[in-house]
Amino acid sequence: MDSLIWARQGALFVHAMAFAIALATVWREDLALLRTRRVSTARLAACATTLTWALAVLWASGLLLIGLQVGSDLQALVANPKLVAKLLVVSALTANGMALHALAFPKLHAGAGPGRMAPGEALLPVVLGAISSASWLAASFVGLSRLVAPTLQLSDYLALYAAMLVGAVLLAVAVFRPQRWQLAASVNP
Repeated sequence: MDSLIWARQGALFVHAMAFAIALATVWREDLALLRTRRVSTARLAACATTLTWALAVLWASGLLLIGLQVGSDLQALVANPKLVAKLLVVSALTANGMALHALAFPKLHAGAGPGRMAPGEALLPVVLGAISSASWLAASFVGLSRLVAPTLQLSDYLALYAAMLVGAVLLAVAVFRPQRWQLAASVNP
Protein backbone atom coordinates (compact mmCIF):
# COMPACT_ATOMS: atom_id res chain seq x y z
CA MET A 1 0.00 0.00 0.00
CA ASP A 2 1.07 3.55 -0.70
CA SER A 3 2.80 5.30 2.22
CA LEU A 4 0.82 8.47 1.48
CA ILE A 5 -2.42 6.60 2.19
CA TRP A 6 -1.03 5.41 5.53
CA ALA A 7 0.12 8.94 6.37
CA ARG A 8 -3.36 10.30 5.65
CA GLN A 9 -4.99 7.50 7.65
CA GLY A 10 -2.67 8.12 10.60
CA ALA A 11 -3.30 11.87 10.53
CA LEU A 12 -7.04 11.25 10.25
CA PHE A 13 -6.96 8.89 13.24
CA VAL A 14 -5.06 11.42 15.38
CA HIS A 15 -7.46 14.15 14.23
CA ALA A 16 -10.53 12.05 15.09
CA MET A 17 -9.19 11.13 18.54
CA ALA A 18 -8.33 14.75 19.39
CA PHE A 19 -11.76 15.82 18.20
CA ALA A 20 -13.47 13.13 20.29
CA ILE A 21 -11.60 14.30 23.39
CA ALA A 22 -12.43 17.94 22.70
CA LEU A 23 -16.12 17.36 21.98
CA ALA A 24 -16.54 15.10 25.02
CA THR A 25 -14.89 17.76 27.18
CA VAL A 26 -17.15 20.53 25.85
CA TRP A 27 -20.30 18.46 26.27
CA ARG A 28 -19.32 17.27 29.75
CA GLU A 29 -18.83 20.86 30.91
CA ASP A 30 -21.98 22.12 29.20
CA LEU A 31 -24.01 19.38 30.88
CA ALA A 32 -22.40 20.12 34.26
CA LEU A 33 -23.40 23.77 33.90
CA LEU A 34 -26.95 22.81 32.95
CA ARG A 35 -27.21 20.40 35.86
CA THR A 36 -25.67 22.52 38.62
CA ARG A 37 -25.84 26.09 37.27
CA ARG A 38 -22.54 26.60 39.03
CA VAL A 39 -19.16 27.55 37.63
CA SER A 40 -16.35 25.53 39.15
CA THR A 41 -13.06 27.33 38.56
CA ALA A 42 -11.16 24.06 39.02
CA ARG A 43 -13.22 22.28 36.36
CA LEU A 44 -13.02 25.33 34.12
CA ALA A 45 -9.22 25.35 34.32
CA ALA A 46 -8.99 21.61 33.60
CA CYS A 47 -11.41 21.96 30.69
CA ALA A 48 -9.46 24.90 29.25
CA THR A 49 -6.18 22.97 29.44
CA THR A 50 -7.65 19.89 27.75
CA LEU A 51 -9.26 21.97 25.00
CA THR A 52 -6.09 23.97 24.37
CA TRP A 53 -4.07 20.79 23.83
CA ALA A 54 -6.80 19.14 21.77
CA LEU A 55 -7.16 22.23 19.59
CA ALA A 56 -3.40 22.36 19.00
CA VAL A 57 -3.43 18.71 17.91
CA LEU A 58 -6.49 19.36 15.73
CA TRP A 59 -4.79 22.29 13.99
CA ALA A 60 -1.60 20.29 13.39
CA SER A 61 -3.35 17.16 12.15
CA GLY A 62 -5.91 19.15 10.16
CA LEU A 63 -3.26 21.19 8.36
CA LEU A 64 -1.35 17.98 7.67
CA LEU A 65 -4.50 16.41 6.20
CA ILE A 66 -5.11 19.47 4.01
CA GLY A 67 -1.48 19.44 2.90
CA LEU A 68 -1.67 15.75 2.02
CA GLN A 69 -4.93 16.32 0.11
CA VAL A 70 -4.19 19.49 -1.86
CA GLY A 71 -0.47 20.06 -1.36
CA SER A 72 0.48 23.65 -1.96
CA ASP A 73 -2.20 24.16 -4.62
CA LEU A 74 -4.21 27.08 -3.24
CA GLN A 75 -6.60 26.84 -6.19
CA ALA A 76 -7.53 23.31 -5.13
CA LEU A 77 -8.07 24.49 -1.56
CA VAL A 78 -10.26 27.43 -2.56
CA ALA A 79 -12.24 25.20 -4.94
CA ASN A 80 -13.21 22.91 -2.04
CA PRO A 81 -16.06 24.53 -0.05
CA LYS A 82 -15.84 21.90 2.69
CA LEU A 83 -12.17 22.62 3.40
CA VAL A 84 -12.68 26.39 3.32
CA ALA A 85 -15.70 26.07 5.63
CA LYS A 86 -13.71 23.89 8.02
CA LEU A 87 -10.86 26.41 8.12
CA LEU A 88 -13.28 29.29 8.74
CA VAL A 89 -15.22 27.49 11.48
CA VAL A 90 -12.06 26.29 13.23
CA SER A 91 -10.52 29.77 12.96
CA ALA A 92 -13.64 31.25 14.56
CA LEU A 93 -13.57 28.53 17.22
CA THR A 94 -9.92 29.30 17.96
CA ALA A 95 -10.52 33.07 18.14
CA ASN A 96 -13.48 32.46 20.45
CA GLY A 97 -11.30 30.26 22.67
CA MET A 98 -8.75 33.06 22.89
CA ALA A 99 -11.54 35.48 23.83
CA LEU A 100 -12.73 33.07 26.53
CA HIS A 101 -9.20 32.85 27.95
CA ALA A 102 -8.51 36.58 27.73
CA LEU A 103 -11.88 38.06 28.69
CA ALA A 104 -14.19 35.61 30.47
CA PHE A 105 -11.96 33.22 32.42
CA PRO A 106 -9.98 35.89 34.31
CA LYS A 107 -13.20 37.34 35.71
CA LEU A 108 -14.46 33.91 36.71
CA HIS A 109 -11.14 32.96 38.31
CA ALA A 110 -11.03 36.26 40.21
CA GLY A 111 -14.17 35.24 42.03
CA ALA A 112 -16.48 37.57 40.20
CA GLY A 113 -18.93 34.88 39.13
CA PRO A 114 -21.67 35.77 36.67
CA GLY A 115 -24.10 36.26 39.58
CA ARG A 116 -21.80 38.96 40.95
CA MET A 117 -21.03 40.74 37.69
CA ALA A 118 -22.82 43.65 36.08
CA PRO A 119 -25.47 42.33 33.65
CA GLY A 120 -23.47 43.27 30.55
CA GLU A 121 -20.32 41.68 31.95
CA ALA A 122 -22.15 38.53 33.01
CA LEU A 123 -23.48 38.06 29.51
CA LEU A 124 -19.97 37.72 28.05
CA PRO A 125 -19.14 34.23 29.39
CA VAL A 126 -22.62 33.02 28.45
CA VAL A 127 -22.35 34.24 24.86
CA LEU A 128 -18.75 33.07 24.39
CA GLY A 129 -19.65 29.66 25.81
CA ALA A 130 -22.57 29.37 23.40
CA ILE A 131 -20.34 30.34 20.48
CA SER A 132 -17.87 27.68 21.58
CA SER A 133 -20.50 24.93 21.72
CA ALA A 134 -22.02 25.92 18.38
CA SER A 135 -18.57 26.10 16.78
CA TRP A 136 -17.61 22.62 17.97
CA LEU A 137 -20.89 21.25 16.61
CA ALA A 138 -20.44 23.08 13.31
CA ALA A 139 -16.90 21.73 13.01
CA SER A 140 -18.21 18.22 13.54
CA PHE A 141 -20.90 18.70 10.90
CA VAL A 142 -18.42 20.04 8.36
CA GLY A 143 -15.95 17.28 9.13
CA LEU A 144 -18.59 14.58 8.72
CA SER A 145 -20.36 16.08 5.71
CA ARG A 146 -18.69 13.84 3.12
CA LEU A 147 -21.99 12.52 1.77
CA VAL A 148 -23.61 15.93 1.28
CA ALA A 149 -20.44 17.91 0.52
CA PRO A 150 -20.82 17.60 -3.27
CA THR A 151 -24.19 19.38 -3.02
CA LEU A 152 -23.10 22.18 -0.67
CA GLN A 153 -21.49 25.50 -1.47
CA LEU A 154 -19.47 27.57 0.99
CA SER A 155 -22.51 29.80 1.52
CA ASP A 156 -24.53 26.75 2.62
CA TYR A 157 -21.95 25.80 5.23
CA LEU A 158 -21.74 29.39 6.47
CA ALA A 159 -25.53 29.78 6.61
CA LEU A 160 -25.78 26.62 8.70
CA TYR A 161 -23.00 27.84 10.98
CA ALA A 162 -24.71 31.22 11.40
CA ALA A 163 -28.00 29.51 12.27
CA MET A 164 -26.21 27.33 14.82
CA LEU A 165 -24.54 30.38 16.37
CA VAL A 166 -27.79 32.35 16.63
CA GLY A 167 -29.66 29.36 18.05
CA ALA A 168 -26.95 28.58 20.60
CA VAL A 169 -26.66 32.18 21.80
CA LEU A 170 -30.44 32.59 22.14
CA LEU A 171 -30.73 29.30 24.01
CA ALA A 172 -27.80 30.11 26.30
CA VAL A 173 -29.14 33.55 27.17
CA ALA A 174 -32.57 32.07 27.91
CA VAL A 175 -31.26 29.16 30.00
CA PHE A 176 -28.27 30.73 31.74
CA ARG A 177 -29.65 33.93 33.11
CA PRO A 178 -26.45 35.28 34.64
CA GLN A 179 -28.13 36.33 37.90
CA ARG A 180 -28.87 32.63 38.58
CA TRP A 181 -25.24 31.55 38.36
CA GLN A 182 -23.07 30.99 41.35
CA LEU A 183 -19.35 30.69 41.49
CA ALA A 184 -18.36 27.36 42.98
CA ALA A 185 -15.39 27.30 45.25
CA SER A 186 -12.30 26.35 43.30
CA VAL A 187 -12.02 23.19 45.40
CA ASN A 188 -15.39 21.95 44.10
CA PRO A 189 -14.88 19.42 41.31
